[in-house]
Amino acid sequence: MYIIYNLFENLYYKFIIMPMVIRIAVITTILFILLLIFYGILSLVNYYVRKRRERREEIRKDNSDCYTVLKEILTFEEVISFESLQRDFDEIKARCHPRQKDIVYEMLVIKREFPDQFNYENLQSLSRLFNLTPYWDEKLTSKSMKVKMENLQNIIELRATISESVLSTLVYHKNSELRKKARIAQIHLSQHDPFRFFDEEFDKDFTVWDKVKIHDILLHRPIQTIPNFIRWVPKVKNENLQALFIYEIGFYNQIENKEFLYDFFKMTPSDQVKIQIIETMKILGIEDMAYNLIRNYNAVSENVQLAIINNLKHVQTDKFLLPFYVHAFEKAYEPGLKLALGEAIYASEINGHRVIEVLERDAKGFDHLIFEHIKNPLLLN
Repeated sequence: MYIIYNLFENLYYKFIIMPMVIRIAVITTILFILLLIFYGILSLVNYYVRKRRERREEIRKDNSDCYTVLKEILTFEEVISFESLQRDFDEIKARCHPRQKDIVYEMLVIKREFPDQFNYENLQSLSRLFNLTPYWDEKLTSKSMKVKMENLQNIIELRATISESVLSTLVYHKNSELRKKARIAQIHLSQHDPFRFFDEEFDKDFTVWDKVKIHDILLHRPIQTIPNFIRWVPKVKNENLQALFIYEIGFYNQIENKEFLYDFFKMTPSDQVKIQIIETMKILGIEDMAYNLIRNYNAVSENVQLAIINNLKHVQTDKFLLPFYVHAFEKAYEPGLKLALGEAIYASEINGHRVIEVLERDAKGFDHLIFEHIKNPLLLN
């Protein structure tokens, strides 16, 4: 270590006594060499990636019959019984790849090419036919983290079936991404307690992208198995997870939770959660909550105020809303909020049009542009 230190020290002192021109030339040469090494490594990586892609394409071309027969089954509108496929198994097998890994690859390709026509029930029959469940179980117990992650992602994407006992070894894994994937798969696969991790905050690293994946899986669960999501809203602390439960309450029209959502709206400090509650209330019927929301208007942030206005402005039946809009418009400073309030006033039937005319006569500066945009929405677009 001492020798290396002395070497670099000698090189440094030799470098600083060189003429400026030579120092610039040396630095330029070193940077050029580093750049060449970088591009050399990048070229090697690209070469291996291209070779791998070409190999897969060669497999596809050499076994194009496999893609064709699987596509016919997986994009067929009607459900093909397992017994029917079993009778034709010898013919299907003769036209397909010998390796289960390549069968899975073909299924994924077809799913991505035909997402709307993809028949998941026929996939389940094909999975039984090619004995894929033991294959996936083996991959999920592999020592390689990469193999586990890839195959768990494939299982989720194909909504395939695996042993719950194998999955249970992954739901508490120390790797956060693998753990989350396993817990998301649990919602889809478990017949006994699919939502048990909602009681455990699901995961401390829960993200917006996880919300999307969980919602997609819930869409494909039988409606009678969908729980009432309100039970978890006050329990969890993660705002993304709270927002997911509140969104699902609206999506599944769990109208009995409306009063509780308003109470939670007053309690929560999170703007994200407040905004999601307002958007869910619009789905469940915001009309009878309008008065309560505007009572809280001045106590919330401008982002929440904007959500309140945007979700109330379609309500035409409450006479107290127009005076509230006018008062809020006169007090507002943020352009987006002022514009939303102006649009809400203008949308308030015939009286709204008259109020806008009065306000426009007294308007100054930027307010003139707001009124022009309200009456001509395409003007500022």
